[in-house]
Amino acid sequence: MNLRALQCFVVLCEELNFSRAAARLHIAQPALSQQIRTLEERLGAQLVDRKSRPLRLTEAGHYFSIEARQILKAYEQASVGARAIGSGTHGWLAIGFTRSAMYSVLPPALKAFHAAYPKVELKLYEMLTEPQADALRDASIHIGIGRQARQVTGCTQVDVLHERMMVALAPEHPAAAKKKVRIADLAETPLIAYSKHPTAQFPRFVLSLYLDAGVTPHVEYECHEIQTALALVAAGLGVAFVGESVARLGRNDIRYLPLSGPGSTQTSTLSAMYRSDDDSPHLRAFLQFLAPV
Repeated sequence: MNLRALQCFVVLCEELNFSRAAARLHIAQPALSQQIRTLEERLGAQLVDRKSRPLRLTEAGHYFSIEARQILKAYEQASVGARAIGSGTHGWLAIGFTRSAMYSVLPPALKAFHAAYPKVELKLYEMLTEPQADALRDASIHIGIGRQARQVTGCTQVDVLHERMMVALAPEHPAAAKKKVRIADLAETPLIAYSKHPTAQFPRFVLSLYLDAGVTPHVEYECHEIQTALALVAAGLGVAFVGESVARLGRNDIRYLPLSGPGSTQTSTLSAMYRSDDDSPHLRAFLQFLAPV
């Protein structure tokens, strides 16, 4: 079965006359009759009662005429969309991102991209860094933006932000009045950590800061979200680590201090990941706006 056969049948349904339908289709009447017979053979059902005058559709023909029109309409819509995407005027771009990217590189990139490509639909999916790898593999997203991301096979990874780590403390914390804080100053304070994924790198990164300073952290709470961690900090239940971009736009009931001593030169990295063989023009355009900082 092909689209031409469906088109022939729909026109015949509208005209209920082989001669007029053939004229509209710009084909000979025998050719139209053969198209309909072939269609009936493939369906295993008679669609047209040829003995009636005027021509009449069978019950199966009435049903199939409705379905055929829907198929042709869907095809036309898909064709229009494909042509628009192929020309670059329309399309879609799916972006997976860790929340901290919304504090830094992602908003200006989205703004610039939307201004340049207003008819491209942006699909935004907030997700942890680690699940972005699977989303890229199954093409659920075109690009992932994650923190401390591991290299994904078949994907290209570009660092877009390096930033120093900041410690989030309640204003009542003994170290809150300092300009910088050492890990040793936090030894007696519970650490509010981010929930672990089997391959998560950021929790390991924070742990390494403590271990390098010879301190064993006491993890009191684990959170998935930055805002939850910061709410616990504001409540005086512990300290948390965030990137400098989060600190700049963070809560005013929390003190954000840089590190001194061991670990003070360590930086956290946001990276963009995308399938190396993805030739989407909108992905390539978005990468230009997601310039490394």
